[in-house]
Amino acid sequence: MRVCFLAHEFGQSGGSMTSASYLRALNSRPDIDVEVVITNPRVDRLHMDVGAPVRSVGEQGLGPYDVAIASWWSTAQYLWRVPAARRAAFVQSVENRYYGEDHFYEQFAAEEILQLPLDYVVVAGWLRDLLAELRPEAHCDVVRGGIDKSVFAPAAGPRAEGPLRVLVEGQPSIWFKGVREALSAIRAMREPAEATVVAAEPENAGDVGDARLAGALDAAGMASLYAEHDVIVKLSRVESLGLAPIEAAHVGLPAVVAPYTGHDEFVVDGFNGLVVPYDDEPATTRALDRLARDRELLRRLAAGAAESARPWPTAEDSLAAFEAAVRGIRERPARDPEEALRALSTARIRSLELTREYARQAQAVRGERDWYMRALDQARDHVDELNEAMRGLEAVVAEKDRLIEDIRSERAYRAAVAVRRTVLRRGR
Repeated sequence: MRVCFLAHEFGQSGGSMTSASYLRALNSRPDIDVEVVITNPRVDRLHMDVGAPVRSVGEQGLGPYDVAIASWWSTAQYLWRVPAARRAAFVQSVENRYYGEDHFYEQFAAEEILQLPLDYVVVAGWLRDLLAELRPEAHCDVVRGGIDKSVFAPAAGPRAEGPLRVLVEGQPSIWFKGVREALSAIRAMREPAEATVVAAEPENAGDVGDARLAGALDAAGMASLYAEHDVIVKLSRVESLGLAPIEAAHVGLPAVVAPYTGHDEFVVDGFNGLVVPYDDEPATTRALDRLARDRELLRRLAAGAAESARPWPTAEDSLAAFEAAVRGIRERPARDPEEALRALSTARIRSLELTREYARQAQAVRGERDWYMRALDQARDHVDELNEAMRGLEAVVAEKDRLIEDIRSERAYRAAVAVRRTVLRRGR
């Protein structure tokens, strides 16, 4: 079986590392040949070993493939540019959520990967449930990220005393990771605490204050880092599943998390962690202070984390599940495109209508901006006129002062002043 894996790039993200591990495993099978096809023309080399030949989407002689898999919304448009018998998407999140309001068009473009005539492999149950609502006719396999349990193994557990050792996971420079908010909550604690931030790209983390900064660690390094701490904090606004709290639980750390999508597939509030509301710094601070004061509660949550970790899939389980999903895609009949095209048409109409509304609002904003710019220009002209008038008055005053000085310097004026002073003295 020949498999084409379409990728935009392979960065330092957890999603890229997960994809690379699956590709290495697939390509190790004697009956599977994998090729990675990069769709980003600016990428000339990969920063990790994917265990498979790497080609460019513009190359001649690609394929034919039995299965072509898109791994990001921007790669889905290339699925029909490579010859393949079956097509699918490996979806690790609802990708339009990674874009803010200033990336309006990217949001719409990212939605379309969920409307194409594809089979899907997803990493969490909530994604399967979402697709069941949007595309009930589409086949969807769930492959949760597995844990290498030989590396992420139980450690000594939380300390009975001393400052609470808090590990904050996430890239601080990414807006939806909530790292700044987590650090702010830790600084507001009444109880003693020590904070560490672990980031995929620590060199781009920015200022983390007095927190320790770690990152770019392999699995063994992450396991050691978890073991140095008492609790992990993850306040993301956007996640697919969030593997860091699950890895940490295997080492024996409970988690304090925001209710991001996927958290409820592992974190149970009050059993193996604490769930705090979004953007509620005081609630996060109270939760951490509670754990710092109540070490028995911290111990119970740590025990609950270890118990929850035991049935979680191993890395080998996940690799086998991904392989089974790819083989299933190859064996199933090709997807009937009618329902997908209907969904795609609806999405395009919605996109067009919202784009028109966005353009109308943008035009109104531009009109209002232009009015203020004209008013500002008029005000500047008025100020320039006033300044010119002021300079004219200053010139008149300066001329008056000069004339007065000329008069005062004349002999007749000085004589008149002297006579006046004499008269005034005699009058006294």
